[in-house]
Amino acid sequence: MMSITRYCKQKRGQVSLQTAVVLPVLVLFLLSLFEFGQVMNQYLVITAAARVGARSAAVSDDFAARAAVNQAVASIGNNDLLVSIGYANGKRAQGESVTVTVSKPITVITPVLRDIINQAFMPEPLTLSGQSVMRVEVP
Repeated sequence: MMSITRYCKQKRGQVSLQTAVVLPVLVLFLLSLFEFGQVMNQYLVITAAARVGARSAAVSDDFAARAAVNQAVASIGNNDLLVSIGYANGKRAQGESVTVTVSKPITVITPVLRDIINQAFMPEPLTLSGQSVMRVEVP
């Protein structure tokens, strides 16, 4: 028959082993959750910047639209930002549609996740893009 002292020591060892197995998985899950939030935030900012740029291009010129996009993405940084402004018939005319596309390559912040994601799923950085179309109001 097992004594109570020996039983308690075995329980402590079992709890330590369970913690050693579960803790890395839990930390990886929490880091993944944090990273998903960061990527989602950047996607929302890029999409909003495309909308702001399209509105600015609809009422002003391309230079003002690019400036509006750069100001809108200031919170996530505008390095490596690609802004594309195109018109339906290739020229700016009242009533024609203007399309603004904003693209930005992003990198995963968490080092462990960066290694896992880049090696397993994506050899290149992930590129987020947002697009918005509006009609030109002022020629």
